[in-house]
Amino acid sequence: MSQVEAYKPSWKNLSKYGVYIHYFVEYLKHGDLKSLGASLKYVLTHKLPQQDYTTSSGMGKFLIRKNTTDFQFINYAYEKSIKDYLRNNLNNFDVFIDLGACIGEYSIWLAKEGKQCIAVEPVNYKGLINNIQLNGLQDRIRVFPCGVGDKKEKVFFNIPDGVTSSSFMDKESTNEPNGEIDTLDNIMAAAGIAKDARIIMKLDVEGMEPEAIRGGANFINSCSNLRVIYEHFPEDDYRNDKCLLAVCSFTFNNLDEVNRVATKV
Repeated sequence: MSQVEAYKPSWKNLSKYGVYIHYFVEYLKHGDLKSLGASLKYVLTHKLPQQDYTTSSGMGKFLIRKNTTDFQFINYAYEKSIKDYLRNNLNNFDVFIDLGACIGEYSIWLAKEGKQCIAVEPVNYKGLINNIQLNGLQDRIRVFPCGVGDKKEKVFFNIPDGVTSSSFMDKESTNEPNGEIDTLDNIMAAAGIAKDARIIMKLDVEGMEPEAIRGGANFINSCSNLRVIYEHFPEDDYRNDKCLLAVCSFTFNNLDEVNRVATKV
């Protein structure tokens, strides 16, 4: 997501009812009545769960932390077009790199499908690690508790109440650092990913995409088979496309009105 106020659902927004129904159906399909209740309560009152609870979805088993919207991210209906794309391409990639992994819902799901996963997360990494352990996937998912940028440094992350997934690096803040960022090049060198691996990388770093791409130019250039999924907004003036094209050649396709995939050529 971009650095704007986090979206809050509302029962008054009739245009979203189709999306809400998809969420509710998914919860019911997996018998997740706690998350169904939490979701209904959030839509009607914007109030969040007051206690932790553990539940399962089509993505895996998860700890839903109190005072968070974790229950939203574990639902297949969240970013459904991205999940559909990944599901339809399961036989076409071996490694999933999750930059801005949140609580690990994508990495856990894909690790269970046999993929090697790299999860990079600066704010929610404790929840991420806990969920990996809940699913017994420590041998398939490697965690890097940092953000990504164009240099290694300690920074301050602005963490919105309740919606920790929308945390972003506040470049103007004078607060003491509460996290660290590193370059994608450094992270991938430590991860030891083969250059000929078939890779899909999901890039969701709250407005830091250009810096992340610049800091990963060597890795991106060296990959022989790479696709990058990221958010795209009209006001961005194709800035992420331009940053990728400054490194090497890509083709681009929209997954929906917000999400886009770049394929290296």
